[in-house]
Amino acid sequence: MKKTILSFITLAITTSTIATPYTETTSVFKQVPSKRIYQPDYLIKKTDQSQVTIHIQRKKYLNGIIDCPSLIYFDKKKIISLHSFEETTLFLNPDRYYIKYAINNSGCINLEFYQNVQPEIDIMTQERLMLGEHVYEFSIGEETKPK
Repeated sequence: MKKTILSFITLAITTSTIATPYTETTSVFKQVPSKRIYQPDYLIKKTDQSQVTIHIQRKKYLNGIIDCPSLIYFDKKKIISLHSFEETTLFLNPDRYYIKYAINNSGCINLEFYQNVQPEIDIMTQERLMLGEHVYEFSIGEETKPK
C-alpha cells in the first residue's frame, strides 16, 4: 500500500512538473550597431516632453536569401539602417504623420516618416495621428504592415 501511495505521489509531482508551461522567451532581435545609426538623437527619449514611441523590427526578407538593409527616414533624413532580425526604437513628437513603405534600389523595403515634408502619396502611404506617450509598432518583412 505504501508503495502504491508513494508511486501515486511521484506520478502527481512528475505530471505537475511536465504540465507547467515554459513562459520565458528569448528575443531573436538584436540592436543595431552604432556605425549604422546616422541620427542618434531620434533614438533618445526626452524626459521633459511627451513623445511618441515607435518600435520597429526588421524580420528576415525573401526567406533569408538576401539581407539588404531597410533604411528608416524622418522628413527625408536617413536615421538608421536595419538588417534582418534587428530592432530599434525611435522617439518623435506627437503630431500627424505620413508613414510610407518604399522599395529601395536594392529591392528592400524602407520605412519613412514625414512630419514637416509632404511625401509623394501612393498606395503604400498612410496618414496617422500619433499621440504622445503611445507605442506604435512596425515590422518590415515579407508581410510588411503596421500593427
